[in-house]
Amino acid sequence: MERTPMPEPLRQAVHQLVSEVVMNCQEVLRYTEPDVAHDWKRMTLYRATDAADTMDMAAMLIAAYCQQYTGLPMNTLASYLQIRQQHSRAAGPRESDRQEIAGMLGSPLPPESDTDARQWHSWGQGYAEGGLMAEADEQRLFTEACLHGLRARLCDDVDSLDSYLPPHIAELARKVAGVLEVPQPAAV
Repeated sequence: MERTPMPEPLRQAVHQLVSEVVMNCQEVLRYTEPDVAHDWKRMTLYRATDAADTMDMAAMLIAAYCQQYTGLPMNTLASYLQIRQQHSRAAGPRESDRQEIAGMLGSPLPPESDTDARQWHSWGQGYAEGGLMAEADEQRLFTEACLHGLRARLCDDVDSLDSYLPPHIAELARKVAGVLEVPQPAAV
């Protein structure tokens, strides 16, 4: 099998799209904070779906390249795209989503006969109890701090971190912002 790197224009496009996703993810986190409680439903859904759509764009660009220029068979491409996992947002929340929320909010367990619903409910309970995997907690906090620090640095608004973040995340976000340089326009 021939190993060739991703073409540079595609690589640049993917980098740009991932950067946009990161900014949208930071906005999702920002709108979960108490000081923006009035708008959290609308804005978290806007930014979360923007991030998902942008990642879909990146995946489809890569898929188009693989199909058109490398001859990747459609069945292999479908496998790589994990199309069995695809769910249309137009269909609205699934039963699994409703059960997961029920578990997060402490609703009673579904009947024992509904093992799938009980599994989703259990995952929701895991989130409510501090996360599904305790060992990932520090990594999650670091990721949040990086996203907040990046956004604060790009917006030149590092001081605002203290107004909406828990102190330990704000401190780490300030450290992240402190080591980042503001991007300068490329010289032509």
